[in-house]
Amino acid sequence: MSEINTDVARSLRVIKNIMVVFLGITILYLLKILSNLFVPLAYALFFAILLQPLVELFRRKFSLNLSVVFTTIVSVIVFLGLGFIFYNTVSSFIENRDQILSGVTAELKPIIDELTRFVGSELKENELKEYLSRVVPTDKVLSMSGSFLNTLSGFATELLMTILYFAGLLGAIAEYEKVIDYIMGKNGEEHSTASDTFRRVKESISIYIKVKTIVSLLTGLGIGLISWFFGIQYALLWGILGFVLNYIPYVGSLIAIVPPLLIGGLTADSISEFVFLFLCLEAVQLTMGSIVEPKMTGDSLSINTVTVLFSLVFWAFMWGTAGMLLSVPMTFLIKVILEHVADAGFFVRLMDKKTGKELG
Repeated sequence: MSEINTDVARSLRVIKNIMVVFLGITILYLLKILSNLFVPLAYALFFAILLQPLVELFRRKFSLNLSVVFTTIVSVIVFLGLGFIFYNTVSSFIENRDQILSGVTAELKPIIDELTRFVGSELKENELKEYLSRVVPTDKVLSMSGSFLNTLSGFATELLMTILYFAGLLGAIAEYEKVIDYIMGKNGEEHSTASDTFRRVKESISIYIKVKTIVSLLTGLGIGLISWFFGIQYALLWGILGFVLNYIPYVGSLIAIVPPLLIGGLTADSISEFVFLFLCLEAVQLTMGSIVEPKMTGDSLSINTVTVLFSLVFWAFMWGTAGMLLSVPMTFLIKVILEHVADAGFFVRLMDKKTGKELG
């Protein structure tokens, strides 16, 4: 009889695991096809966690509702201000594309002449400019910027959704213990397990986003100042680009130094100046990414490097660029959820930072 009960229990556990797998696949499928709905929600959640200190600051003198309103207004003003600066800088870059292309052609012409003379052929300047215009599709960039008004409504819709989610989540997170305990049916002094779990997620992700924002600001500032010092055009653009791309783990800061390095290399007066430019940009990238950020973050997320890289590819597939920016917080959220699934211990240990240390 006991053997029969054991077989039944084993069969039920297998069925349960299969159902959990199918449920996970279904959830991922919904996250993929409903990305327009979930991406603003994810951004709003993490921004709401990040800006909780501002809500608490306002709550010293105002009610919770007024604090949420004031925090939302300040956040939207700052976001729109940064967006306006970035848009104007990019627009200026696109408008001067012909001038930039001519400058690049003039810088490359002597090098190309030497190469073509070596192989016994000749390349005229007009031919080089035409070739560069095909390699760098400025016409496509122009058409994309010209159709910006057509896509503005879609962007405005997502922005509005993010703001609405953000305002609602600000208040909910500020009182998350009461909200979660009420949902879980815990009305006493003892908090529910879900409340304790969310507190861990909130604290860890808050540390990560704060550190990432500070490091991204320093990275963008460093790239911008170096570009300005070497006389590279559009130093502000490269600084803003460095700030944004640094949110992408590992590869973002590397990509950010490529445009100023290429432009600086073309306008450098000597090989030593180009090498010095490369060393300066690489010093910023390595110092911020390999020393400052790991030291400030510590073990708050407890996710190993292999998992971070895999999550970067996975969320890029799921949500594109937005997924790359959100890959680490989303992966940590999944890790915490798996910690409360009975048979998911293998996956939790696989993702843990201790596993990375053992392998390293």
